[in-house]
Amino acid sequence: MSGKKIHVISVKWGTKYPPKYVNRLRSMVKRNLTNPHTFCCLTDDAEGLHPEIKVLELEKEGLQGWWNKLLLFKNPFYSLEGTALYFDLDVVITGSLDFIVEQPDPFCIIRGWSRNKMWNSSVMKFELNQYAHIWESFLEQKEKVLESYAGDQEWIFKCMPDAATFPADKIVSYKKSCNSKAFRHLNKLFLGKLEFKAPRKAKTNLPPGASIVVFHGKPDPEDVKHGPCGVWKHAPFIAKNWI
Repeated sequence: MSGKKIHVISVKWGTKYPPKYVNRLRSMVKRNLTNPHTFCCLTDDAEGLHPEIKVLELEKEGLQGWWNKLLLFKNPFYSLEGTALYFDLDVVITGSLDFIVEQPDPFCIIRGWSRNKMWNSSVMKFELNQYAHIWESFLEQKEKVLESYAGDQEWIFKCMPDAATFPADKIVSYKKSCNSKAFRHLNKLFLGKLEFKAPRKAKTNLPPGASIVVFHGKPDPEDVKHGPCGVWKHAPFIAKNWI
């Protein structure tokens, strides 16, 4: 990837995540990515963002939530060229990100943690302006896609079923990879009728070699930063890295 510009991109839409999530992401990337890069935020509200963040004004496409991520595949994309590294705002970066840049594939995404093959779009690497079909085909059948697909990653999977995936030991799931749920078997046995909450001192550790922890769904990082939350164990690595 020598000579190519690297643009780290985040998306903040609505009020789900405050500016501090974007600013923390920028700080984590800055500490863990040795390659020169610009940090960009595609957003409908730039108030509170760090002055070093390049603001990309979110275009008025009438999309909500995660569907706005599909805008990343427009051509042209805000006159930017080069390689995009995309991160969801609720990931926690715990180690070097250089492995993402070194990934030889032009398009790379996370393989999801469900039994069925599916992508997780919390982290992506792709060449800007090269995958316009993802956006254009969505736009052609927008209402049908919004009705038939559960989210952007299902649509990306539909458009890019043979995409390369990141090493599973480098990008892990808090829910699926960290032994984070207390009394897992008991809670599964009672199917939600009776919930066994995590003890106050219950903690979960970061898997060896992991560089990114993905928080999909609930809880968010701040929920288990200083202690357990419901059935979910305290994750001490958040306070150390999510700054």
